Amino acid sequence: MKKIVYILVTILNFNSLYTSAQSDALYSQYMFNQFTINPAYAGSRDALSTVLLYRSQWTGLEDAPKTVNVSAHSPFHRKNMALGVNFMMDELGPTKVQSVQGTYAYHIKTNFGDFSMGVRSGIISVQNNQGVLNFYNDQLYGNNTMISAVIPNVDFGMYFFTDMFYAGVSASHLLEDNFALNNNRQDSLSSFELQRYFNLASGGVYEINQNILFKPSFLIKFSPLSPINYDLNASLLLKKVLWVGFSYRSTQNLVCLFEINITDQMRFGYSYDYDFSAVRTTSSGSHEIFIGFDKLLNKKVPNVSPRFF
Repeated sequence: MKKIVYILVTILNFNSLYTSAQSDALYSQYMFNQFTINPAYAGSRDALSTVLLYRSQWTGLEDAPKTVNVSAHSPFHRKNMALGVNFMMDELGPTKVQSVQGTYAYHIKTNFGDFSMGVRSGIISVQNNQGVLNFYNDQLYGNNTMISAVIPNVDFGMYFFTDMFYAGVSASHLLEDNFALNNNRQDSLSSFELQRYFNLASGGVYEINQNILFKPSFLIKFSPLSPINYDLNASLLLKKVLWVGFSYRSTQNLVCLFEINITDQMRFGYSYDYDFSAVRTTSSGSHEIFIGFDKLLNKKVPNVSPRFF
């Protein structure tokens, strides 16, 4: 049963990620690190902000997805701009997706809040190890079993934020390239499309009392060829140290979220995903951890902790 479920999950995800080819990993704690979903977020924390994230999805399933993401971004106040970089590696069974991308964002201060626009660009590498699969097609199965492709990518985003509110929209894979996976002989074995999709996210912070803050937020994901998905999130900040929250995904997931502000500059987060779909019969859930560091660039500005967004 484990193998049957794994095969079905792999086929479904290979189809959604690579035939539709979004080539993007799933994250549960994006509300604490929105740079993963919107390039315009770069520089909004008023610090050199770095995050290291690891995700293990569907624990208990053999060769289930595993993701590593390393990101950093920083503002440059004199020029109202920000720069960032992002490294990602995502593995699902025989398939590995890696990306290296840089970000440029421009910030405009208004009487209502800060508005930014950002562009992220780089390359995405897709590799598929056919040697671990069995085929009846001799073209796919042979001595040269590693097929791969490297493609360019461009994302764009807009982001508006104040101390207590944010709203952002982003578009990923604007080039919407078609690409082919080739073996070492440069034989084209499979072709796919990098599908364009969009994110709309917003949230706010409300003070219940001096020790408790409430932070609701949502995320809507949509593309022309896929159904609309959404996340509904709610978190409480206790004594300005501990975030505790929950998320519900329309893909039948309930997520428990925790983030602790260890110091003014260091934070740690953990999330656990419970799946209500058929995968729950063979998986004990998904785990995600991250550690973040913020270093103020302008020492004359007092440190504000915690940062809500």
